[in-house]
Amino acid sequence: MSDRKFHSGIDYSLSILQEKWQPTLIFWLGFRPLTLDELRQLVPKMSGDELKAELAKLQNLRIANPIKDTENCYSLTEDGKDFRQMMMSLSIWGKQQMNDNENKRSVLVIEPETDAKLSELIKYNKPLRDYINYDE
Repeated sequence: MSDRKFHSGIDYSLSILQEKWQPTLIFWLGFRPLTLDELRQLVPKMSGDELKAELAKLQNLRIANPIKDTENCYSLTEDGKDFRQMMMSLSIWGKQQMNDNENKRSVLVIEPETDAKLSELIKYNKPLRDYINYDE
């Protein structure tokens, strides 16, 4: 991504959002700090090497913290948290517009509690797919 020349802030932001796994990882990392093993369980289609490479990209973009916390968890930087908030607002707005255009009723989706068990979070991947496009 560093070789590409960007023409605007939107262009730069979209380049991140159009990556296959970046929005999903940004969502989960901003939800609460997570270990590599927890991230593997939340995004099971990613190999361990893919996950490490994507985390390194997010760290280089200053979206994910470059250093794991004392519990060996990954998390977002303050800029990453801001980006996540904008990403979520954009995804909710977009899904509502899609539903309106198709005369469908939008379903209110609420994030799980931050202390939810990992098994509950894994179930959340299904509704998350409607808002953040990725291959599960």
